[in-house]
Amino acid sequence: MNLLEMVAANKLKKTGITKKMSVSGQINNDPYEVVAVPLEYLYYNDQNGRINTTYKQYQSEHGILIPEAGDSKYNEIFEDFIYKSNANALKDTLQSIKDKTQQEPGVVLPDGRVIDGNRRFTALRMYQSEDNIAKTFEAIILPLDAAKKTDEKTIKELELDLQLGREERINYDPIDRIFDVYNTIKVEELMTVEEYKKASGAGNTKGINRDIRLAELILRFIGIISPGGEPVNKFFLARDLKLDGPIEEIEGTINKLKSSDKEAITDAVLVQLAVAKTNNENQDATRIVRDLKDNVLKKPDILEHYMDAVDDKVDDIIDAFKEKPIMSSNELKQTINQDSELKEVVEKFTQSTNRLVHKGMKDKKRTRVISELEDIMYNLDEISVDSFSNLTVEENLNAKDLLKDITDILYKLKKDLKV
Repeated sequence: MNLLEMVAANKLKKTGITKKMSVSGQINNDPYEVVAVPLEYLYYNDQNGRINTTYKQYQSEHGILIPEAGDSKYNEIFEDFIYKSNANALKDTLQSIKDKTQQEPGVVLPDGRVIDGNRRFTALRMYQSEDNIAKTFEAIILPLDAAKKTDEKTIKELELDLQLGREERINYDPIDRIFDVYNTIKVEELMTVEEYKKASGAGNTKGINRDIRLAELILRFIGIISPGGEPVNKFFLARDLKLDGPIEEIEGTINKLKSSDKEAITDAVLVQLAVAKTNNENQDATRIVRDLKDNVLKKPDILEHYMDAVDDKVDDIIDAFKEKPIMSSNELKQTINQDSELKEVVEKFTQSTNRLVHKGMKDKKRTRVISELEDIMYNLDEISVDSFSNLTVEENLNAKDLLKDITDILYKLKKDLKV
């Protein structure tokens, strides 16, 4: 089946609507015709960045699905992925289609792969199941082949532009975003950082580079709690464990560590995060790692004691995961809570950490001004010239005034302190 051939043979209805779209490598800049494609000819894109980690989890449990159009098991499973990714948004889309029909055309390939419009496609499938009246998906058909490496890059650029690069964009789930950046740039090597920035409509490369660092930290965490195999294929664990908050909290500080024990410190922090995720008292893991960051990692004298206090316990906990790699948040809790010896090690590890965090908190009250200066330094260090590139002329002038005010305050402080 080739949808373009069916259009040429007048087997698909043209809607009379056209859609302008810029496609890399396409010389023809004329608007594309929108065609009404019966749902039976279409199938979901298994490379969709919004559901990539969900599909990875499915693969770990059931294996790879072979794409198949129409009323297939493949489409049924991917429909469930789309529904669960944002059920409320899907219900709104379904109601909108019932009230006003499909308002925005999607984008498909000649073989029926849906590149843009998964939610609209899903809503139409649901509507068709409700009233048993055949529906069509209005879309433009791009002459691209997902099996070709060059076209694969173009398809990814289109996906990013359509889903993220427009004003009405809806951002990815944080973990799916981090994975998509890392997978596209580092694993599949479809794009450079600069190309991803351009396709996604990002103002600069700073956030993209940070997402790569976040992904690398997540992969290290996965390597600890679930050793064996490729960590990137278990990225769904990051979503299952809701790692985006705590990992984003700790990444900058770990990245800036100057200690010769940086690797060991990183492992200790990630073990602390794993332990925090097993707590039955529903403590906030983000707050726990923030306290560790502010009161231990940023205090060189306390940090030295921290490693002496927890080093052997960290090794014991990591060894326990080697014996029993985990594949879900429930397994993580079971591994620690159902092993009495390991649970005792974890309790000692937690006690040692809490004692030093408490000491850091007491010292922080006494040395509050130093902590505030450190926070200012960290925040300023995160700012680059690229950070100002998206500001308006007026906003740039305001930023320069603020920089001048900051400089004046620093000058006065240095003068008063005779620095």
